[in-house]
Amino acid sequence: MQCTREGRGDYLVLVHGALTDCSMWNDHLEYLTSDFEIVSITLRCFDESDVEGFGLNTHATDLAKLVNELSKDKSVNIVGWSYGADVVLNALVKQVLPVSKAFLYEPGYPGCLQEPHLSAWQLDANKMFGPIFDQLSNDNLEKAVESLVDGSGNKQGYFQNQSKAVKALQLAKSGTLKHQLNQKEQPLINTDTISRVSIPIILGYGEQTRDLFKLVTVRTSELLINAELKEILGESHMLPQEKPKEFAKNIKSVLSPSTTD
Repeated sequence: MQCTREGRGDYLVLVHGALTDCSMWNDHLEYLTSDFEIVSITLRCFDESDVEGFGLNTHATDLAKLVNELSKDKSVNIVGWSYGADVVLNALVKQVLPVSKAFLYEPGYPGCLQEPHLSAWQLDANKMFGPIFDQLSNDNLEKAVESLVDGSGNKQGYFQNQSKAVKALQLAKSGTLKHQLNQKEQPLINTDTISRVSIPIILGYGEQTRDLFKLVTVRTSELLINAELKEILGESHMLPQEKPKEFAKNIKSVLSPSTTD
């Protein structure tokens, strides 16, 4: 697992979402490095290497190993977005980790959901991912990427309206999409395991996000014994990539309460 380090202070591990890598955090660094030593990671297989071992359990094990190593030096905080938030949750339920605090923005894995929320999640998931699976079966990776980003942004044309650099990064990671959506590993996230996690966790979601992500985020916050739920007005699932400065401010507000910049 590749990682970069920059800044000073306690560790802040940043875990990216789908169709990206550690470079998605580059524009966040100028707002965070005065408060934290940033450790931006690229999850296994997202570095365009061999995709063997792609899965929430493998990624969680890699993350846990890193956290345990870093904690020998100083305190560790974690931020995870989307798939990255799922990785963090899975790592926390697999073993007790020396993490001071975590901020998770819109996890999507439904392991903690029960009826009627599970059916509502499935309905929205079918709406979003149905076309993507069809496009992947026809080897139309570029269109599948566009559909995933449009669905995540909850707006038709969202992909095309992004910057050229962001679109190029997402398309460069298109090869990971099929493996992510067809992974065989069964994560340990469920109502029982989540309820045993005791570290302070802030769960965030955007006011404009779709049900798929909101349902998981809200229910996870209800099950955790030491959680805070934060709604971010006017934003969607793509906030971390769309507005680095705004998301960095949210990170600082929940992980460094004394910071007012």
